[in-house]
Amino acid sequence: MEPEEPAASTAASTSETPEPEPPSRADVEINVGIGPQRGGLNPHLIADDSSFVRSLASLVLPSAFRDGAMDADVLDSAEVIEPAEGMAQTVRYVISPAAQWSDGTPITGADFRYLWRGMTRTPGVVEPAGYLAIDDVRVSGDGRTVTVDFADQVADWPSLFTHLLPSHHLQSDASDFAVALVDDIPASAGRYMIRSVDPARGIISVNRNDRFWGANPAETDLVTFREIRTVTQGVDQLRSGQISFLDIVPSETSVDAYSLMQDTQVRTLDLPRELRLTLSTASPTLSEHSLRAELHSLIDVPLIARLAAGRSADLNVPEHTPPRDPAGPPPAALQAATAERPLRLGVDPADATAIAAGRTIIDVLARYDVEAEVVSSDLDEITGQLLPEGEVDAVITWEHVEGDSADLASDWLCPDPAAELSSGNLSGYCTPESDALARQILAGEVDTTSGAQRLRATNEREHLSIPLLGERRVLVLGEGIVGPDPDLDNWTAGISTVPSWRKL
Repeated sequence: MEPEEPAASTAASTSETPEPEPPSRADVEINVGIGPQRGGLNPHLIADDSSFVRSLASLVLPSAFRDGAMDADVLDSAEVIEPAEGMAQTVRYVISPAAQWSDGTPITGADFRYLWRGMTRTPGVVEPAGYLAIDDVRVSGDGRTVTVDFADQVADWPSLFTHLLPSHHLQSDASDFAVALVDDIPASAGRYMIRSVDPARGIISVNRNDRFWGANPAETDLVTFREIRTVTQGVDQLRSGQISFLDIVPSETSVDAYSLMQDTQVRTLDLPRELRLTLSTASPTLSEHSLRAELHSLIDVPLIARLAAGRSADLNVPEHTPPRDPAGPPPAALQAATAERPLRLGVDPADATAIAAGRTIIDVLARYDVEAEVVSSDLDEITGQLLPEGEVDAVITWEHVEGDSADLASDWLCPDPAAELSSGNLSGYCTPESDALARQILAGEVDTTSGAQRLRATNEREHLSIPLLGERRVLVLGEGIVGPDPDLDNWTAGISTVPSWRKL
């Protein structure tokens, strides 16, 4: 039997080479490649809305509910209570006393009120129907109890008050809602906070929010998002380890190029968002059903999709009807209607895909001797002034197509004439039947599947909204990080899962 090793003396132990210190959290950084960003950082505006902006909002902004479940970090409770007098529904939220913004300011009912006001007083917002149903947001003296009175029933009320904004940094009446987050988010109440935004270099950095009070704080201290403008740039930065993950819109060769790389996983996915041409019933030309129908018959969706996206590969072309033959009978009524005043298509100049779609539509219509032109203006002006006043005849925008009750109702509720702005229902189409159906869907009296079918039939009959291009994205997982699952195909989301990522 071999003798036992003698116990190491104190002197011997102190002379051994110490283990290297693990890197401090400040030294741990994950770099992520994203596509070029076109607008601000407000996830509630159509002009700013993108896959990345929504993901960033999930990292830095608080929400009452997430994925249908109450966020217990933000709220102690949320429940439907006895309706206030004259109201259809009342919901009471109690905010956790620990919930706070990154500057130490508590989250309060003022943040709920700010979002409600912004969503109902600002043109061009995303899915406003649930907020439009609210009559008042009442706040208790300590600011933690928020009572929301609904003039109309909203079955999916948990979908509201997602991505609350820091009202203490903003105008109390939400008059700044359209521009408040144009280049920064001044305070966070998520697992991360904005560290810096450099639009010129296409870089946004977020730091771990050390004031985050909730469960499961972020694993990594610093995450930097870098714009990747070409496939070659993306391949080179993945290969060199400059980025570990990529979430972009595909180009013609991107999937092939990334799939050829060793030690990468590539996944394509379609998101519930599409580029649409919406025809305005407030238009002096397209208020006539026959002219909308004639215009719709000229739209070559596959051609427009290819030229707008700049690719033929990995293209998500929506369902469509084939365009009429240019050699067939001419669209005489539309030709006559546009002879003196061309059709005017409102497009956000910051949206390169929408601009390309607009120019392609002009060229397509020219084959039929129909005059049209693009009106480049920010969506705030298009939806707040040009559309309702009939100064543009149609608008090309990205819109959500989840098919949930808020999405459906937002697209079809009759616009409020007193509001003098366009949100949700950009076509302005309004009949007692369509408005009643939208309200029934919002109230849960008509299920979303049958409601969507009925509204789709109305759209096909009335020629109001023409899908041009569905959103398809490419996710690439390189080396250097551990994410939600070793298999990228099992990830339920992309960048929004960043708080759980760890660097190898």
